Amino acid sequence: MKDLDSPKKAYENAISLINDNKLSLAKAQLLEILKIFPNELNSIVLIIDISIKQNDPSEALIYIHQGLKINPNSIELLEKEIQIFLYQDKKYEACKKFKELLKIKPDISLLRQLSNILVELDKEEEADDVIQEFLESNTTYSNLYKGIRHAKAGRVKLAEEVYKNILKEDPENVDALRLLGILATKGGKYKIAEQLLIKAIKLAPSYSLLWRNISLVYRLSGQLDKAQKSMDNILALDPKNASVWADYGTILIMMARYKEAIVAYSRCVSIKPDSPRAYLSLGHAYNTIGNNERSVEAYINAIKYNPNSGESYWSLANLKTYEFTSKQIKDMENTLMSDISENEKVQLLFALGKAYEVKKDFKTSFKMYSEGNWIKRKLVKYSSQDNTDKINQTIKFFNKNTVKKLKQSKCKELDPIFILGLPRSGSTLIDQIISSHSMVDGTQELPNIMNLTREIEALGKGKEAYPQFLTKLSEMQISELGKKYIDQTKWSRGQAPYFIDKMPNNFLHIGFIKTILPNAKIIDTRRGAMDTCFSCFKQFFAKGQHFTYDLEDLGLFYNDYINIMNHWHDIYPEQIYTVKYANMISDTENEIIKLLEYCNLPFENQCLEFYKSKRPVKTPSAEQVRQPIYKSGLDYWKNFENDLIPLEKLFNEHIEK
Repeated sequence: MKDLDSPKKAYENAISLINDNKLSLAKAQLLEILKIFPNELNSIVLIIDISIKQNDPSEALIYIHQGLKINPNSIELLEKEIQIFLYQDKKYEACKKFKELLKIKPDISLLRQLSNILVELDKEEEADDVIQEFLESNTTYSNLYKGIRHAKAGRVKLAEEVYKNILKEDPENVDALRLLGILATKGGKYKIAEQLLIKAIKLAPSYSLLWRNISLVYRLSGQLDKAQKSMDNILALDPKNASVWADYGTILIMMARYKEAIVAYSRCVSIKPDSPRAYLSLGHAYNTIGNNERSVEAYINAIKYNPNSGESYWSLANLKTYEFTSKQIKDMENTLMSDISENEKVQLLFALGKAYEVKKDFKTSFKMYSEGNWIKRKLVKYSSQDNTDKINQTIKFFNKNTVKKLKQSKCKELDPIFILGLPRSGSTLIDQIISSHSMVDGTQELPNIMNLTREIEALGKGKEAYPQFLTKLSEMQISELGKKYIDQTKWSRGQAPYFIDKMPNNFLHIGFIKTILPNAKIIDTRRGAMDTCFSCFKQFFAKGQHFTYDLEDLGLFYNDYINIMNHWHDIYPEQIYTVKYANMISDTENEIIKLLEYCNLPFENQCLEFYKSKRPVKTPSAEQVRQPIYKSGLDYWKNFENDLIPLEKLFNEHIEK
């Protein structure tokens, strides 16, 4: 600052240098200012802008944090921090900062941006919760929150009245349109819901929750073609918008239209090659339809454009057939040392665990899995005691006397075959075998049973209402729940007389299933305790399954599972069929024959050749069930035996290890 008689002139000189694109000289000038005036916020902001222009986000973050120490409520700095986190694909960190920003700047457009990111992270429920919290805490939106409160309490008519009054004053209120559309959907008024949501989409086409809401309407009403047409309309207006193509792909995935989704994602990356998230989604879609080679190619492209993407490395590992090169392992280990989000770090550790496992370096492999699980365990809320209490409460309620007193459902459909059990217990194999039959449609892990239990919670005005509130339901209401399940799952099936629901966690709801669908077939898949639990321990789950990130939690959950399944077999004798993974591996043909007999299906040879099926598979076992049965999965845990002693001690002599 030698020739400058004031910091103002030095600052103006720096701006002039920036305008001349002499960024390094400008930065030097600004740093001189900060030596004398370390709290000069305008200079800090300019250095941040220069760092961003020089593609140095890490340096920009350093100065953002410096600026926030001076002014913690700086909207400008928080917005810049969010943009950098999004650029670095650190969506979890971006969400935290969005929440901070919303407290200072309660803006509905910011709220929608946050909800979009949460939807991308498969946190749709949290997105809804964030919106509700925002509306509750801002008096400007008090009427909207009043409607939400009525809806949550089951006062549907009052909620409708509130939203309609809002729309009389403001016909283009996107949130009122969306919330009224959700009410219409829950009430089965799909035409009205569609009209409301389409209007909202026209007003806010980039609001992801709207697309999720309307895709549900289309799925429930069987109007899959309309979902495509509505997206076609937007793309006709803006055909070179890469993000719209990516959103289109995501909607098509939700509707199980994988080949069309591949086309959409491919268009996205052709318009904007630097789209790691789209490449990742493309890889998932290829994996689902069994194109392993293209899946690998897409994941590697995702890494190319985002070298810090733990999710991309884990996706390669999760193929179960991919072998990492020495360079890739070194790259992952180096990335672990860099500034990445906890979630990316967890997925990298799981990928490294798999990489060393393939190399038969089981000691290092277990170390990586353990570190990944430990970090993930700290990120999730889970209590083994709460789970045991829930299991015991369910067992206590569904006793023989209560089951006899429950109203009988008139929904006698034979269509559904429920395959349930713990994750990694062989359920995908059983699903693939039965789905290969000409009379059975394979679907996916359908959430409908759990959604219906939430409806009972809403009717009983609280989470404690399920399952107790079942005793208050009439025969018509019980029957209607069964019919609703059948209707709501039609979108996922074809024309076959039977279909499979492979949601593993439905084991908790067998009593509910047998109440509303008395003729449903239920298949309980069992694998040895140690193989099941360790297979879960080395699996990073995209969402849910919070009990799998700690060996003690896993062992206790397995014991709870055995406890409730023994109870269900006692309450519904000879109505639940248990398939043991070891028996299916050692005596495949006889086990398949018995399985088909239970399902009242004639034997078909293609069930023995299930691995030739071309149907989409959306689980971690996707690649494994496309191969003939192999025995290497039996007692695989013994490769890690010394490290698994604490888990083994949790199982008594009555549990098959």
